[in-house]
Amino acid sequence: MSKSSAAKKSIIVGGLIGTGGLFVSKLIGLAYTIPFSYILQSEAYQSVYAQSYNIYAYLLTIFQSGVPFAVATLVARYIALEDAKSVILVKKIAFAILGLTGFVGMILLFTLSNVIAPAMVAKNADIMANCLKILSLAIFLVPVLSAFRGYYQGLKEMEEYAFSQAFEQVFRVAFLLSAACLVVYAFGWDKKYALYAAVMSTSVATIAAIAQFAYFDRVVDEMVQRQTTRSHSAKKIFREILILAIPYLVVAILGNIDQVFNGFLLPTGLKMHYNAEDTTTVISASNYVAGKLNAIPMILGPGFATAIIPHISEALSKKNYKLVKKNVLDSINVVLYVAIPVSFCIFAYAGPLNYTLYYSENLELCTFVVQWMALEGFLSTLAPLVTNLMVSLELRKNVLKNLAIGVLIKGVLLIPFVWIMGIAGAVISSFIGTGYIIYKNLKEIQDVYHISYRKTSIIVVCILIGLFALWITSILLSKVGLYGVEGSKLSCLFKMCLNGLLSVIVY
Repeated sequence: MSKSSAAKKSIIVGGLIGTGGLFVSKLIGLAYTIPFSYILQSEAYQSVYAQSYNIYAYLLTIFQSGVPFAVATLVARYIALEDAKSVILVKKIAFAILGLTGFVGMILLFTLSNVIAPAMVAKNADIMANCLKILSLAIFLVPVLSAFRGYYQGLKEMEEYAFSQAFEQVFRVAFLLSAACLVVYAFGWDKKYALYAAVMSTSVATIAAIAQFAYFDRVVDEMVQRQTTRSHSAKKIFREILILAIPYLVVAILGNIDQVFNGFLLPTGLKMHYNAEDTTTVISASNYVAGKLNAIPMILGPGFATAIIPHISEALSKKNYKLVKKNVLDSINVVLYVAIPVSFCIFAYAGPLNYTLYYSENLELCTFVVQWMALEGFLSTLAPLVTNLMVSLELRKNVLKNLAIGVLIKGVLLIPFVWIMGIAGAVISSFIGTGYIIYKNLKEIQDVYHISYRKTSIIVVCILIGLFALWITSILLSKVGLYGVEGSKLSCLFKMCLNGLLSVIVY
């Protein structure tokens, strides 16, 4: 095998390994919510848990996004130049930047928790505030961990990168479930303390992952000792990190604005449409249940595409535009192959999924919410891919414009649409705003690189025909009893799985 082909293979394998670690992490995150929901047995507490992570995730995006990517890029660059001293300097500066920004984020979230909590939930604002205060520690710790991950990504230690993601999640879930069981069943405390233990698990697991990295840390000492030239100046490296990080930071802030909308605007609109109890149910179902279920397509689709996207940059550098077109279409087609069927299955089996896997006080409303959110889950799978393609294709200016307009559209429509139509209005506003972003970005790619989406359209039609057959099969099987939302949960789970298996075979 030639060095060139070996390098290409290593890029693909490295991308898939990194994706695999993230997928395992998310799969574990999906699994633990099932026992945890039965420990809490409260839609109100599930709502608090889900909403607290919405604002945490968005603040984390602001205080860390872009820098790990910049670190990985610069480490890889200086390793290739055999400048080990600059590699070490990149690492030190990254820790300083992310440690400082994380500290600022921690203080900000802790200080504002009592102010923003009442706007995020229909009740239990004091518990929400406490959860945000506990999560503020993670705002400081997680950016430090991301500096480690960016460093090892740059060294192409993708096995360690993937292992770190899975290790952190396993440790978090183990601590979360054991601590929650201890405080509820052993100590007999109020279940809000199980909630506090759950949000504390993020910081505990992050500390464990940092310790694991420190144990593994293999700084290129031999290269440093052999190197006779001086490293680049700290000022130059700091400037390089900012130049690389800021565009990705802006894209991340705009691309993840839904977390803020769901944290503040959505509850405001829901309170205008539903009573307090139903508002709590909708928030719990949309953020906790649907959020975890939608994580499946949202990881699988962009995950596989991530392994292809680096090839676009390589093809562009060689001006091989035929290969660019192929890679763009391959990325989109892979996502559609995965996201459309999985999102539809979440829609079709929303009732049994809710009944058998999660705690629900109003099954009918929860099912309705999850069905609508499955549609939004598909959008949330496709939109990041198209955005990443735009960035990879060096269309950054236009992607920022399209993101800003799409965000503005959804921000303006969200509250009035939710006020009129409830949770359906939230999803419709997403279809308009996010749909605009997807359409404009795909159109821009088509115009600049002369890409035809004819084959992709044929694939979508074939998928939809198959899904129609799946849906009809599912309905017919339901008529003969293979669909359960009452009685034994184990029996209902078996019926749902058998129904799903037979329907997928038809698909």
